Amino acid sequence: MAKAWLFGPPWTRKRVYQLLMQALLPSAIVVFFLAVQYQDPLERMRIRDFAFDWLHKVHPGAYVEDVPVRVVAIDDKSLETLGQWPWPRTVLAQIIDQLTAFGARVVVLDLILAEADRTSPNVVKQFWPENAQLDALLQTFPSHDEMLAAIFSQSRVVTGIQAYNSDIHKPLPPRKTHIAVEGGDIASWVRSWSDGTGYYPALVGSAMGAGVVTMAPDHDGILRSMPLVSALGDEHSLYPSLALEGLRVYLGSSDLLAKFLSPQKASWLQPPGIEGIQVGTAAYLPTSPEARVWLHMRPKSNDRYVSAIDILDGKVEPKRIKDHIVVIGATSVGLGDVVRTPLGQLVPGVEGHVQLIEQLLTNEYLLRPGWENAFVTGLMLSYGLAMALMLAYFRPIWSVVLLGAGVVGLASLSMWLFVSQYLLFDPLYPALGLTALFLSLFVPGYLRTEKEQRWIRTAFSRYISPNRVKYLQENPETLVLGGEYRECSFVMTDLAGFTSMMEKYEPSILSSLLNEYLNSMIEIAFAHDGTLDRIVGDAVAVMFSAPVVQPDHAARAVACAMAMDEFAHAFSQSQQTRGIPFGRTRIGVNTGDVMVGNFGGKVMFDYRALGDAINTAARLESINGQLGTRICISGSTVQQMKNFRGRPGGRLVLKGKTVPITVYEPLTEGEDASERMEQYRSAYALMDAESPQAADAFKLMATQYPDDPLVNYHARRFEAGDTGSVVVMSRK
Repeated sequence: MAKAWLFGPPWTRKRVYQLLMQALLPSAIVVFFLAVQYQDPLERMRIRDFAFDWLHKVHPGAYVEDVPVRVVAIDDKSLETLGQWPWPRTVLAQIIDQLTAFGARVVVLDLILAEADRTSPNVVKQFWPENAQLDALLQTFPSHDEMLAAIFSQSRVVTGIQAYNSDIHKPLPPRKTHIAVEGGDIASWVRSWSDGTGYYPALVGSAMGAGVVTMAPDHDGILRSMPLVSALGDEHSLYPSLALEGLRVYLGSSDLLAKFLSPQKASWLQPPGIEGIQVGTAAYLPTSPEARVWLHMRPKSNDRYVSAIDILDGKVEPKRIKDHIVVIGATSVGLGDVVRTPLGQLVPGVEGHVQLIEQLLTNEYLLRPGWENAFVTGLMLSYGLAMALMLAYFRPIWSVVLLGAGVVGLASLSMWLFVSQYLLFDPLYPALGLTALFLSLFVPGYLRTEKEQRWIRTAFSRYISPNRVKYLQENPETLVLGGEYRECSFVMTDLAGFTSMMEKYEPSILSSLLNEYLNSMIEIAFAHDGTLDRIVGDAVAVMFSAPVVQPDHAARAVACAMAMDEFAHAFSQSQQTRGIPFGRTRIGVNTGDVMVGNFGGKVMFDYRALGDAINTAARLESINGQLGTRICISGSTVQQMKNFRGRPGGRLVLKGKTVPITVYEPLTEGEDASERMEQYRSAYALMDAESPQAADAFKLMATQYPDDPLVNYHARRFEAGDTGSVVVMSRK
């Protein structure tokens, strides 16, 4: 593309308008993609989620054996032994008691204990209200909930709170920890639920913590992220997640602090929202502005799990439990919730809490970089300018290379951030933006260039033949200096008396008349697939069988010459009726071997035919003025035609030549079959045989056909003493 496409002077109002129009579409693309980036609608999230899943498949999280997290699974094996769920809470108490005995630091219940135990003695007796003896017996047994509460008080237990939305509001479960806020109100930033249900009142005072167990997978049902803080109820009371609460109890902290960056203090590189959660003095957990973190999900590992029945039976080594955060959750098919991971696995819901706890402990969870919006903005603007400059000053392939480098660079940057920095940077969306920006710059420029090239081809076709243009398009390798020998046919025309007309008429009138004449002559040449060799003043030179080989080039040349003659004769007569002495067109046709090709130099070259054959055609055009004919065709052309209709004009020795050539005048079908032509051929045969009777034959014909110029030419020759059909031409 030309440099002028972007920066070409002069800076006229039209040029400025063109530049503005050229920049309109790329600017609209930039504005659109940045608006979507900042607004973050569902479609943008889906692109990010796709990139998130791709990064996970390329580099999933790894299982780390020494992370102190264990899962006690309520699995099929345990259900077969202990019966269907829910188990009596005495069983749950035994499990927790055993875990405490094994040295568990924290026991986290991924369970909802919101109602009384239906197997508890104080609940069972209501089913036999009239049985006093049974009532007295059951009163001797402690409540299962009280037994579990007692175990809670002897252990470090975190229970679950289920968050949900409902029109029927119930009292919220009590919070076991206070979440302080530094920097502003965060209630409107975190995930909100209208209601939540907690554990049974008898258990309220015994547990050390309570956290939200509710997981909200993304729009496609895949679990990718989890909130560390949620707001419940109309007053937006802040509750920690189950994993965060388990970590707090594990670290021995009494409170949590959410650090908030207000919009007034935010910047492009640091957007407003929640910066992180401080867990006492033990840990600081950076989060997204919504107090959310993304899981670097690893494949589910059975090494992290132990069966509940194995805990009760003492089949688990205490070292697998000692100083661990132990999560109790359901894994049996149909019992607990199931979630899909970015790796395509279906895993128990407890797996999400477990992996979050692991990553909170190791600080290896994922976050979106706060500078992502600013980066995408800078990238779009800088790449737009770079691509515009690249397209303006270099070949288009370099802009494609630039785009490819940008896409590869984004993918590499994303993978590096994901693997080493635990940052979730989406390379797909900015890559789509760069591609759209490239297309908005390249396609209009390409279409504009294509339009210019079409215009050039059209204009170029006015300088050379369309078949030559087409040939060059299909065979660009031929556009080099050099030539080859080839047999071609040539048609040369000239307009008699045009020079004298130039002295009598205004240039505007004469040029218009000449252009009309030449335009039709060239159209006739192109209609017969001739190649325009040159235009010299009022003369036209046309060649056949170059550049494309035409086996019937001789016949084409003769047909073209006759069509030109028919037009030129009618055109001349029409102009003469207007009082304009437009002369007669003379046409010469010849066939012979010439050198055709591109000749010139490095600066400029032209496609030409060089050789005596084209000079002979020019001589034959001029000979018409002496013979009185309008078309003169050489014998070399006639020999290649099977059904040529015409009459011989003589064997001419052109000036400067020694070998005579036979020339012919073409005829129409009617003329060829006329009595006059039969009589002419008889007279010519006598002349060719140098018979003394030839002079009388032509003299008689001149009397019968005084308007036949060729007959009159030979009659004058005989009167001047010439004999035979060989004529030595004294002038060109």
